[in-house]
Amino acid sequence: MQRGLDVLGLPVVCLDSGEQIGIVRDILCDKTWRTLGIVLEEKSWFQPGTFIPFELIHAVGDDCLTVSSRGAATSMESLADVDVLGVFTGKGCLRGKTVLTERGESLGNVEDVYFSSNWEKLVGYELSDGWIADLTEGRKRLPLAYSPVVGKEALIIPEFPRHQAESVQS
Repeated sequence: MQRGLDVLGLPVVCLDSGEQIGIVRDILCDKTWRTLGIVLEEKSWFQPGTFIPFELIHAVGDDCLTVSSRGAATSMESLADVDVLGVFTGKGCLRGKTVLTERGESLGNVEDVYFSSNWEKLVGYELSDGWIADLTEGRKRLPLAYSPVVGKEALIIPEFPRHQAESVQS
């Protein structure tokens, strides 16, 4: 598994020129948790923002992300018809949302997310109950085995077997 925070802030380098064309500002997913791409520039009043579609990413390394050329960067306007979830930024971002069960139990807040080894799909969350609980008990890793309802402030998941949440050291 790959951690989302590990790529946030990595430089994006073109293989044809060695030029750095930006840094990773966010990871975008669709409603089926498939990775759509990475954000290079966020939307502002005067420009729609740019992203690199997942299929145009050559590699995600420990020190940088590589693409074939500057032409891999695309306007965010091309995602206008897609329900997009930003992992770390934007109005509906996942980070910071509370994960609640259908029975009303809070499992913690999303601090990070995990992707499959090829970055194709989001596969789980890392949850925190606050920094004291992080220090004393560690964070919890919860697989994305169930389709959550993504609300403005919370992710609602069905009941699940407690043993599926595992502790991780942050």
